[in-house]
Amino acid sequence: MNPPPKLENPQFNDPLCSHCGLCMGNAWPTGESLESCVFNTGWLGKHEERMFGRTRNVHDEDELRFGISLERFNAVMNKPLEGAQWSGIITAISTEALRSGLVDGVVTLQGSTFQPKAVLATTAQEIHDARGNKPVLSPVLQALHKAWKKNVKKLLVVGASCHVHVLRDFAATHPYLRDIELHVVGIPCTDNLEPAHLKWVFRHISRSPGTVLNFEFMQDYKVHIVHTTGRTEKIPFFSLPAAVLKVGVFSNSCMSCFDYINSLADITVGYFGAPYTPDGKLQWVMVRTEKGNRLFDLVRSGLTISPETGSGDSFGAVKASIQPTIGPILQPHLLGDRRSMPLLFGKLLSALKARKGPRGIEFARYSIDIHALRNYFFVRHYTPRRLDILVPEHIHHLVELYNVTDFDNLPPFTGK
Repeated sequence: MNPPPKLENPQFNDPLCSHCGLCMGNAWPTGESLESCVFNTGWLGKHEERMFGRTRNVHDEDELRFGISLERFNAVMNKPLEGAQWSGIITAISTEALRSGLVDGVVTLQGSTFQPKAVLATTAQEIHDARGNKPVLSPVLQALHKAWKKNVKKLLVVGASCHVHVLRDFAATHPYLRDIELHVVGIPCTDNLEPAHLKWVFRHISRSPGTVLNFEFMQDYKVHIVHTTGRTEKIPFFSLPAAVLKVGVFSNSCMSCFDYINSLADITVGYFGAPYTPDGKLQWVMVRTEKGNRLFDLVRSGLTISPETGSGDSFGAVKASIQPTIGPILQPHLLGDRRSMPLLFGKLLSALKARKGPRGIEFARYSIDIHALRNYFFVRHYTPRRLDILVPEHIHHLVELYNVTDFDNLPPFTGK
């Protein structure tokens, strides 16, 4: 099977690597880092069983999608942190973990959207400087080398699922981190790009690509692009230019990821399972372990907590999205260069979806399922030899649930 097609300006033909950063240091041999690469060891499976003593129950519709957890809920900081991506729960947890002495350092990211850098934060100010969204491939684990050299014994790591998988495997299979007590805050994550590629995407989707600060795919079915001017540009999912939807635009590593929800973290803090609010502050929290409980207890008194809510039909929405989502992966040549849908119609459709489509926890189910199906077919189509390595058992269950186990079961893709 041929690799994903190359695209012009720039060439999106990078190898399968999420640039997690573990092999970007000299505290231990690079070869030992590579032994724990998630694209060599696979997603979940033995990692999940090692951490929880079991794999997830595929017959529990929530655990199937959201992973093993002690509790899930929505939350918002009573005093949202200025400059944080949402209300600042992760920054608050990190700060209080350091101040309380629970940890001696925090592995996180600082810098701009386009040039994030891994840091070992050892002061509240350094943690504060790390706040905000950085939707690009980022070498978070590079800072582990510094933590090890400085003999840090209690460490908090904030990362995406690829970082967390590599961290868990490396800590379990190599001696370097065995004397370090690890706490892990996970971020739900999907569809990142190389920093240079991100600028190329912004030139295609934004009216002011030079002032873009960050962006996010939101629950109102629009891409929210935040500018340095303070303005937020909102583009319907359905009206994104076909050029940025082609195979190869988003990282091959993200298209081969099967843990959108960051299931191996002690606590996962995101937003897309919470109802959409105009101020964008409400967050979604999954406490997975007793360590996660201890981390959350540090900030609990400063939060307003509410139960998960949801409405709409996520299963039906996924079924309706299978053809336009998976079709371009199997037949990318049928995508033209126009917008997928005229902007006016895209705005109307996104407004309808936001009102009548999956919302809250149902939106989370929809988003997780459609990404899982898309990535399954990406791996199966372009790197079939890695299918058994990369795809965990519960993803096969999802594929069967939607009756798309064979390419022939998919509706024909016309590119229209």
